[in-house]
Amino acid sequence: MNFLIKIFCLFVIFLVIVNFIGHETIAADGETTLKEAIDIGFQRAKEWNVNAILTSVNSVDETMGGSRGEAGKRFSWFVQFMVPGTDEHLLIGISEKKITVFRPIKQSPDPTIIYDEIKLDSSDVLQLAKEKYGLKQGKDWATGYHYTLDNINGTPILTVIGNDGDNRFTRISFNARNGDVVNAIHKLPYGGGLISKRIGSENLTKKGRAITGVVVGNKKIVVWGDKKPTQFSTTKQPFIEWSHNNGEKWTELRVNNYVTHAWFDRNDQLYVATEKELWAGITSKSKGTKILSLNQPFENVDYSINNHIAVLSNGTIFYTTDQGKSWEKAIVPNPFNVIQISENGDLLGLTEERKLLQKTNDGWNEITIPNSNDLPMDMKVINKRLFITTRSGIWTRNLQEKNWRTIQVDEMVVSFIKKGEKLFGYTHRGEDIYSISTGDESKSEKVFEANDSIVMDVDMMGDTLWVATAPNYSWEEIKTPQKRKKF
Repeated sequence: MNFLIKIFCLFVIFLVIVNFIGHETIAADGETTLKEAIDIGFQRAKEWNVNAILTSVNSVDETMGGSRGEAGKRFSWFVQFMVPGTDEHLLIGISEKKITVFRPIKQSPDPTIIYDEIKLDSSDVLQLAKEKYGLKQGKDWATGYHYTLDNINGTPILTVIGNDGDNRFTRISFNARNGDVVNAIHKLPYGGGLISKRIGSENLTKKGRAITGVVVGNKKIVVWGDKKPTQFSTTKQPFIEWSHNNGEKWTELRVNNYVTHAWFDRNDQLYVATEKELWAGITSKSKGTKILSLNQPFENVDYSINNHIAVLSNGTIFYTTDQGKSWEKAIVPNPFNVIQISENGDLLGLTEERKLLQKTNDGWNEITIPNSNDLPMDMKVINKRLFITTRSGIWTRNLQEKNWRTIQVDEMVVSFIKKGEKLFGYTHRGEDIYSISTGDESKSEKVFEANDSIVMDVDMMGDTLWVATAPNYSWEEIKTPQKRKKF
């Protein structure tokens, strides 16, 4: 019996070892550490020039699976060398332990790195970053763990990049000679939220959120976005809420995915578009009715005053003139940046080449703009009027006419926001927001100065302007190391 027990124990140990070796092989197959990548690159660099010396190394983002830096190893790396005293440089790309890029270039000299001074590898600094700061894998951008090696002020600096405990972009830098922490920083958000602005007053609510949209109806306000955005994503904790008392109290609405568009029809019924679905009649007690579902994401959505709806997806416009009871299709002749639908059901589009097209029974016809040397940057249709913004100004015309007239604005407007019969304009970088006249008046009015705010959307109820903003981000020192919890 003792003999059988010993045999069984040895068999279990064998299985554990085999399983461990198998997992290690899978994780490391085709991947290398930073120093291993240097060794592969150095051999080829010495063949290029015997005097070649290292200047920098960085891992490369990819979608090849593997450990994504979990063991200090990546599939792909860039290693750079130079010949001291010359402008001769060499860029070597490594993928799955093979050289896939060999590019001699000429540029001004860079600080060099003495190989023997690199006492730590990427696997070492990853372990230190995890122990000292609880570093986690990056998501959304620079996925997994990434690594760089540079000469900074005469010191070889090895940096590991990932996320902190709040999923914020983080860089931990070490002295590659001794492992001392040189720098530990993460990108923290500032700003973001919903601004309500009246004459002489301005109030900020929902601080820190990415409010990506706002729309007002009959005494209702709806906002949507992300509760805890990161620098590279505003879709991780999506929400949509509405208020019946001018923003004093909010109720969350039930939507399965992040919201891209929302609006009210003339009957104060709420329509919501998500990535691939369109819903009508959403309330705090009901998810509403799904009126459109597509296999491909919505690229652009528009609606008219009488709630004709158009959706652009994968080169096709799906449009309805009966509130979504039935849908028709129109194939676009060129890639569109913007689509619009009028209250008569006219379809218009702005192509990537900045051409204005209108659908007719004969196909798509180009609309001649006022200045043939100008290019429209954006376009919107309100009622039966077409509005375009160009470098020469804002222009409008009736869809059934050919005569354009100009709308006066003090700055160049680069894009529009349409809210029912209201039209707003962004200046460069969204620094200023103008209310654009859609009636007979020719003068527009500046209604908001963004300053440090990143404006995502605007709407107006009475004398109150509602401004949706997202956070900005800046590098800040990690003041207190957040060590990884031990279990």
